[in-house]
Amino acid sequence: MTPRLALLALWLAPALPALAEDAPVPAVTTPNLQQPPRIRLFGSNLVNLSLYTAAIGTSDKGELVRVEGKSAHSITPVGALFSMARKNENVAIGMPASFATRTLNENTGFGAKPFYREVALVPGQRISVSANFQGYNRRCVPVAASAGQSRDALRFAPGPSLSFTAEPGTDYEVSFGTDGTGCGITARQLLADGGSTPLRRERQRQRSAQTGKVEGAHLYTFLFRPGSVYYRVTGESANLELQADDDDANADAFETAMREIAARPGTQMCIVAPGFDYKSPLIDRLNRVVDEQAKDFPAIVEPIDSMRTVQQTEDHVPTTFMAAVEYCQVAALVAFLGKAPEAPAGR
Repeated sequence: MTPRLALLALWLAPALPALAEDAPVPAVTTPNLQQPPRIRLFGSNLVNLSLYTAAIGTSDKGELVRVEGKSAHSITPVGALFSMARKNENVAIGMPASFATRTLNENTGFGAKPFYREVALVPGQRISVSANFQGYNRRCVPVAASAGQSRDALRFAPGPSLSFTAEPGTDYEVSFGTDGTGCGITARQLLADGGSTPLRRERQRQRSAQTGKVEGAHLYTFLFRPGSVYYRVTGESANLELQADDDDANADAFETAMREIAARPGTQMCIVAPGFDYKSPLIDRLNRVVDEQAKDFPAIVEPIDSMRTVQQTEDHVPTTFMAAVEYCQVAALVAFLGKAPEAPAGR
């Protein structure tokens, strides 16, 4: 496949004069596809979090983990349930300490008694986390939104939630917060040194109001690193495909899957790799499939170092699939629709 230029990197390059041209590129390590991701959920007497190991909208019911304080209301479990003792006690499985854990008991007030649970996840599985304030069926409702609503309507209003794909060997922290007039739930990627960085954002695809089906092109994001490739359709609640790429054992099956994807109407591909000339058993098969398509088949190759430069990723922060997704959603917009996005604020 003849690679296209890293369009997004070229477009943003003039906006990044402070970045040294000779800055060292972080070493690319081989991920362990079997290493479970881990997540740390913060709760208290006033805040309950629920973790579903399958995102809402998928056919897999998954499993449910609740983090609730002593005052929480009991509920009927949905699907298989990991039972946890309803005590305000921390449950750790070896995740690095963080600023959040070190300051857990500071300025809590109102007898909140915060605590956390650490849970191992399935590599590549889509998860959904929701939060509730003051009991399982209550939530924090902004003052403006509560006007004219009955107590029962507010009591059963859904709380804030988020979903993302848990990547092998990656740690996450999820917490709920309120400023008295609004509330939200946030997730961060926890680093090995105890630092953290916000999760990259993925725009969800639009759905038809009549049919509920997704609309528009099917953008597939690929992240190749020595020994592995991660890929899935972008903007949907789908699990992450994880493939070893250190020999030819999986090459035939991978090529068959790529042919099926390429044949689907509306397919686009954004391939993030160590470089334009990167070679491996699986990327060679993917290149073969793309080369067999029409000349205008929408596929682009983006080097990892270009992506990290554009996103201003610090050297100690690992390259993640979620970073590739965020980058590819913009790069594909530039490459396939010719629409240059607005420059990021403050960059």
